[in-house]
Amino acid sequence: MDIPGNRVVEINYENADLSRPVKELRPVVWVDEQGYSCILGPDPQEGIIGTGSSVEAALADWEQQLKERVRTAGSADELAQYVIDTLRISKADVW
Repeated sequence: MDIPGNRVVEINYENADLSRPVKELRPVVWVDEQGYSCILGPDPQEGIIGTGSSVEAALADWEQQLKERVRTAGSADELAQYVIDTLRISKADVW
């Protein structure tokens, strides 16, 4: 998905207040006329997207969408499988 650079919101993914899924998966956050949005994936049709009136609200909505996607995913859902695999093992488990 092509998001203009001036709309992308910089997120410190090392912030202790962020959830593990946000820290590990690092969804892109941006602002537009409707508010804030975030996405993991190639586009809104295939990706996992969240929206809200603030960065925090968009990330919270994204996490809910993420949980629902993983819960209902079939074995052919590559993005959901990526999420499952990534969250099953973290960098801390490897290093």
